[in-house]
Amino acid sequence: MMKRVVPQNPPGTRGLARHPALVDLSRDHHFALRQALWLRRAADAATADAAIRSARDYLDFYRGALLAHLADEEEVLLPLAGHADPAGAERIRAEHRELHALTEALDEALEARADPRSLGREIGELLDDHVRFEERAFFMAVQNGLSEAGLEDLQKALRVRRNRRSARAPGIG
Repeated sequence: MMKRVVPQNPPGTRGLARHPALVDLSRDHHFALRQALWLRRAADAATADAAIRSARDYLDFYRGALLAHLADEEEVLLPLAGHADPAGAERIRAEHRELHALTEALDEALEARADPRSLGREIGELLDDHVRFEERAFFMAVQNGLSEAGLEDLQKALRVRRNRRSARAPGIG
């Protein structure tokens, strides 16, 4: 029987415990990381066909789930918890703006029938770095910087926002 080799995680990231207030956002991140991986893989394809399919899938994900997730962070997480890491909160806002701009450029590239590989790679790399920063640094600062009552307030506010959205558009976010 062959022994399985388990890759090592970067120091300080193995088994990150997530406060319930942040669990739903972390779950969203799993899907964002999958999209980032698919975009980066498609950027290495020999032809643009795979990149076009991946770009279209990403745009569907962006419109159907990522926009709502980013809004949850902008309208709830950062106002209630950004003081735990003000520089991190500003980085998140800046990266959100960059994701919006790059996604718009990707949409325009597809409309113009241009090769989306370089934009797909750029979005994939940014999205991956963004999510990993939030998970490894910002969420840890939030968990360490907010009181239990503050974390409970954050959890309640996120739940209310998501429930309202679900009532308006079932199946999204």
